[in-house]
Amino acid sequence: MDDMDNQDDACALTMAENGPAAGAKAGVAGADGSVGGCVGREVRKELRKYFPIADYIAAINGKNCEVLIHDLSDLSHSICYIVNNHITNRKVGGSITNYALELLQKKEYVNRDSFTNYTGTTKGGDKILRSSTYFIKDDEGAVIGLLCVNIDITDLLRMQETVGDLLMVNQTHKSEAFGIDKSPERFDGAVDDIVQEIIEKVTLESGLKLIDSTIAEKRIIIGKMEARGVFKFKGAVNTVANVLGVSTQTIYRYLQNTNKE
Repeated sequence: MDDMDNQDDACALTMAENGPAAGAKAGVAGADGSVGGCVGREVRKELRKYFPIADYIAAINGKNCEVLIHDLSDLSHSICYIVNNHITNRKVGGSITNYALELLQKKEYVNRDSFTNYTGTTKGGDKILRSSTYFIKDDEGAVIGLLCVNIDITDLLRMQETVGDLLMVNQTHKSEAFGIDKSPERFDGAVDDIVQEIIEKVTLESGLKLIDSTIAEKRIIIGKMEARGVFKFKGAVNTVANVLGVSTQTIYRYLQNTNKE
């Protein structure tokens, strides 16, 4: 094995701008997660074999198609390979999305191999994406990664709306092409945003004033946050503790009691 092969193994977390060869030759990246980066761990072989497939999918769908692979061993830095990253401006070392986390928490991978053709939006809602997720499993059937495809359909939806206006058909039932608030997946790319979104959803659903809630109510809220996977992210315990007005030790105690139950 030559020096380049050793470098490939040590820095397998690459972002493909020009295919696998370009990623392998890029070397070690800076702290900003730039192209060809290594984020401190080696990607397992079961995931690395999907890198050429990601390139292939992007090549046949063109520049408006982003393809990426998530390594589920570290959800906060799960992106280990990405092609056409200009679609969502994410990088190697970026985090999993809230919707992907929800699929994992619900164990959707047990009965399904993939979720296809749902919509997502980039931060600020400037792009609307048609997205699909494939669950990558090891030989024992455990899910270890995700192969995600995001196609920018913003211009196509504008064209659809223009054609619909010209045809003047079924105006009362015209689809809300740009109903971005209904999109299940957001590509914000920041762990803090994902954690905050989960906290806000649980808070809204509970209908409680968090600071004034009782101990029993706070345990229920923490249990719901745990079910949403919020505590899988580093630093989430501190964030939740601040929101609830309790100590981190209290959060850990509640979690231990919840897990025992």
